[in-house]
Amino acid sequence: MNIQRLLRIGMQMHCLSYETHDRLLRIVRSKKRYSTHYRAAALRLLVVAAPESLTGGFPFAERRRRVRNHYGI
Repeated sequence: MNIQRLLRIGMQMHCLSYETHDRLLRIVRSKKRYSTHYRAAALRLLVVAAPESLTGGFPFAERRRRVRNHYGI
């Protein structure tokens, strides 16, 4: 991954960190309205904010799968 892509994802996550949980879900589900990178940043924030009972302390890829299944994304 190049540095510009990392910076872009970091900035998107920073901007999205002020959004509500419901708004993040709406962003992740809106495929035609938002870019793939923007939706990925919103999903990453949902995974980070998910409770431990849902994620179970697994690695990020498994936590992401569990969060997507939980919210029906």
